[in-house]
Amino acid sequence: MNLNVLIVDDDKRMRSVLKSLLAEEGHGVTTSSDGLEAISVCGDTAFDLVITDLMMPGASGIDVLKACRQAHPDTLVVLITGFASLETAIEAIREGAYDYITKPFKMEEMKIVVKNAGEQIRLLRENRRLIAELQEAYEQIRIVKKIMGASEPDGDAMERVPATAERKEPLIAGSMLPHSYLENGAGDRHALTSDLERIALLRQRGFLSEEEFALCKERLLQQLKR
Repeated sequence: MNLNVLIVDDDKRMRSVLKSLLAEEGHGVTTSSDGLEAISVCGDTAFDLVITDLMMPGASGIDVLKACRQAHPDTLVVLITGFASLETAIEAIREGAYDYITKPFKMEEMKIVVKNAGEQIRLLRENRRLIAELQEAYEQIRIVKKIMGASEPDGDAMERVPATAERKEPLIAGSMLPHSYLENGAGDRHALTSDLERIALLRQRGFLSEEEFALCKERLLQQLKR
């Protein structure tokens, strides 16, 4: 995936080389010549990845790491140094550095680090998307259960993933449509059609069994005939 990358190094040649390398890979690249400038830039922009030298005038790579992570916790930070030591490596990891590269390094090594960072970012975004879809699906289930006169799902049930866990009890209770549903005007064709679309989507996503879907559909269609 294409990343928004900030390269921080007081060595102009190193900045240029890294910028060319990552731009060729399709990434958007911003450069900064010192740590203080990088901290200011990170405060204004959320970068996917920050690649920073460790020893720089003004502010160190550790300072940049702390500031970027504080402003945007999801930003991954890679530290580069020609003065490798166990102490700095431990400090970098403790502060949340994604990786730690020592000079001199091969460009292929940097490509691999950036590629792995991109995969981690992709997985994080995918997980958030799935969680958002799951929360939306549970909300839809709650609405359907209310329409069908079932009780609200308990907290433990809301934490389970229906699509991956075998359910022994039907999701939709066998009670009739509540009077409040009809009194509030939810029995008009537009609302009921929307409810049909909702339960069809829930079935498609695996949150309703065929039996539950059929039960919901039958009762909603009964209302359309009235």
